[in-house]
Amino acid sequence: MRHRHGIMMIAAGLLSLTQFGCGGGDSPAPQTADNKLDGKLESTPAGAKPLQKTPNAKITQVSQTGPTLKPNANAIQTASLERDKLDMDDLDGDEASIADDEVKISELKEGSAEWNVREITRLRVLALPKTDNVEELKLARAERNKKIIQLAMEAVKQTHADKEKQRLFTVCIRHLLDAHLQLALQGDQESIDALYDHSESLYKRDPNSAAAADAGFTVAKFANTSAQRFAQQDPRWIEEFVKQARLFATRFPQENIRAPQLLQAAAETCQLYGMNQKTLDCCLDLETKFPKSSETAQVAGLSRRLKLKGQPMQLAGETIEGGYVSIDDYKGSVVLVVFWATTAKPFIEQLPEIQTLSKKYRKYGFEIVGVNLDLEEPAIDAFQEKTPLDWRQIFYSAREKRGWNNPAALHYGVRSVPMMMLVDHTGITEVITSDAKELEEPLRSLLRKKTQANAK
Repeated sequence: MRHRHGIMMIAAGLLSLTQFGCGGGDSPAPQTADNKLDGKLESTPAGAKPLQKTPNAKITQVSQTGPTLKPNANAIQTASLERDKLDMDDLDGDEASIADDEVKISELKEGSAEWNVREITRLRVLALPKTDNVEELKLARAERNKKIIQLAMEAVKQTHADKEKQRLFTVCIRHLLDAHLQLALQGDQESIDALYDHSESLYKRDPNSAAAADAGFTVAKFANTSAQRFAQQDPRWIEEFVKQARLFATRFPQENIRAPQLLQAAAETCQLYGMNQKTLDCCLDLETKFPKSSETAQVAGLSRRLKLKGQPMQLAGETIEGGYVSIDDYKGSVVLVVFWATTAKPFIEQLPEIQTLSKKYRKYGFEIVGVNLDLEEPAIDAFQEKTPLDWRQIFYSAREKRGWNNPAALHYGVRSVPMMMLVDHTGITEVITSDAKELEEPLRSLLRKKTQANAK
């Protein structure tokens, strides 16, 4: 009996109803920066529930000098894999690419494993029909991938037991997985099943092999792409991506490039959708399994923010007026820290509510500190001329400390705005939210707590 992976049980019937590609359908698939296989959703998964919360702003790299703060309400954002083009490369840098073996093959016997691999290479570079008919092109790609699968499977049978041909076996597996992935992304149920089955069987065959790692990574890529396209219809795709990313990191701890990449993408995707516990799970996996990776360093702020509740708030910096402000200056008051930018529509929409809280509760010991993520000071001045803000703003004179590179934003992994943190009169963080509607009730409670403490 063929093995069936957990997603087939979790989302029963989901994949068989979901079609990828460019055929009919009314709803365009969400676009993402690194997704070159975008298509249209032809049917909605059975029992799918839309996400209740739309991300405020898309993820960009920490190295960027300023935020992209004009979200498209119709776009579904996920963190995508940035280095998936390295699949056929030597990821450890210790030897030439396995793909190089293919160009060294000469004088081949028809039907041999080497001949099959050469035929696969020929098929890959073969031009598709010159036509504008999308369905015809889709069919041609599918037929090519099916031929590749047949050739690759034959070569796998010829090489899997031959120790001298293990590198060629790995090349065959990679061709097989890639062809199945392309078909799976077009909605081919057999190829979806095959990806999961190959991943399990190769891991059982040799958990330390390159083929097993490639298969696990391919399944995670499939889940990532599915999350990019269908998270709005069914957030279980995000859960599946997280599951596969964490499974890959657990099974292949030697994969110190691909595993951290998967975990970071999964963490940032979950963070966008408010799945805080799953975000933290991915961050903790990075911290414990890959403490020296660049991805771990990049999610350090995000992890710190997710652990912040119940901990002292750390905040200090230059003000836009040229002074200096610290959260310690407000000891004895309840403080709301607001990360914002003049171009962030979600912040602008929530600003009246924040201002109402300021006017209503300031006399009871409530203060606000802003952390501005704009790049240009004149933009802030122009904004405040129209909408005066009666609280101090952290904004640095050094350009390299502006935008997403604001030290406070980096320290707490703030990648979307608004982000608000409510701190009690002793400096302990009590609430972290992006929704101003969630502030008033805890604010009133913290003010009562402050009053009672002062009375004693």
